[in-house]
Amino acid sequence: MTSRTGARRGAPSTTPAPRRRRGGVLRHWREYLAIAPFYVLFLAFGLVPLLYAVQLSTISWDGLADPVFVGLDQFRRVLFGGEFGVALVNTVVIFFMGQVPVVIGALVAAVLLSRRGLRGAGVYQTLFFLPQVTSVVAIAVVFQSLFSQSYGIVNRLLSMVGIGPVPWLESAWGVKVVIALMIIWQTTGYFMVIFLAGLAAIDPALYEAATLDGAGGVQRFFHITLPMLRPTIIFVLVTGTISGFQLFTQPQVLLNGGTGPFDSGLTMMYLQVRYLGSSGSGTAVFPDLGYAAAIGWAIFVVLVVLAAVNAAVLRRNRRL
Repeated sequence: MTSRTGARRGAPSTTPAPRRRRGGVLRHWREYLAIAPFYVLFLAFGLVPLLYAVQLSTISWDGLADPVFVGLDQFRRVLFGGEFGVALVNTVVIFFMGQVPVVIGALVAAVLLSRRGLRGAGVYQTLFFLPQVTSVVAIAVVFQSLFSQSYGIVNRLLSMVGIGPVPWLESAWGVKVVIALMIIWQTTGYFMVIFLAGLAAIDPALYEAATLDGAGGVQRFFHITLPMLRPTIIFVLVTGTISGFQLFTQPQVLLNGGTGPFDSGLTMMYLQVRYLGSSGSGTAVFPDLGYAAAIGWAIFVVLVVLAAVNAAVLRRNRRL
C-alpha cells in the first residue's frame, strides 16, 4: 500500500535551486582591497622574517663572510653551550627580584590611593606614573651614579651611618639588586594605574554591605577586592612576565655594554643582541647571526611555556 505521503516524498522538488552569483572574489574586490594592506604588511614584516629566522638558525654567519650550513648545531649550542643557561638563570632571578615586588607594590599603592577622602590622590598618581614615561637610558644612568662604589650617593649615605662602601656594581648579587630596583622604580606606576582601573570597576555597594556586616578593612580586601581583581591581576602577571623576560636596556646601559662580574647582568635578550654584532666591553664576542636566531627561538619557546602556564591559571580562574 502506497500512501500519498510516500508519493509526495518521492516526487521531485519543484523549488528552484538558488542561482550562484557570478563574480565570486572579483565581485567583492573592493572589500579585499580594503583589508589587503594588513596582510601585505604582515607578509612582509611578519611571515617572511619568521621563515628567514628559521633558515638563519641553521647556518653560521657573521654577516660578511659566506654562510656555512651547520644544521641543528646552533640549537645544540643553545642547549649545551652554557651561555644561554647562565642568561636564563639571570633573567629568572632578576624577574623574581623585580617583577614580583612590582605587582605587590602596585596593588598596595592602588588600594591606598583609591581610598575616599584622600587629599592629593591625583598628585600621587602622577608621581608614581612619572618614571614610566621616563627614558630607560636616563634611568639607567641615574642608577649608575647612585650605586657607584666610588662616588655613588647610596654609599655616601651608608658611610654616614658607619657602613662601609658596598660594591653594588662590582658583585654578582649587587648587579642583580640594582637592576631589580630599576624595574621596581620604573614599572610600579604603570601597573598601579591598571589596578586603579580595576578597583574603579568594583561596585561600592559590596563594600558598604560588608561594612554593615561588621567586616574590617583586611577582611574586605581579601574577600572582596582580591576576588574581584582576579582578571586584572592575571593581565598584570601576563604582561609583567613578558616584559620581565625581555629585559635588555637596563643591564646594557647600567654596565656600559658589559655583563658584570661572572656575567651576572647577562639576560637572554642581552645575549642575543651581543651575537647580533654588539660585543661587550672586556670580552670579545664575534657576531654569529645564526646563533642569535637560535637564541631568539629559545626565548620564543620560554615565552610560549609561560603563556601556557598563564592560560592554565586563567582557565582555573574561570572555573572558580
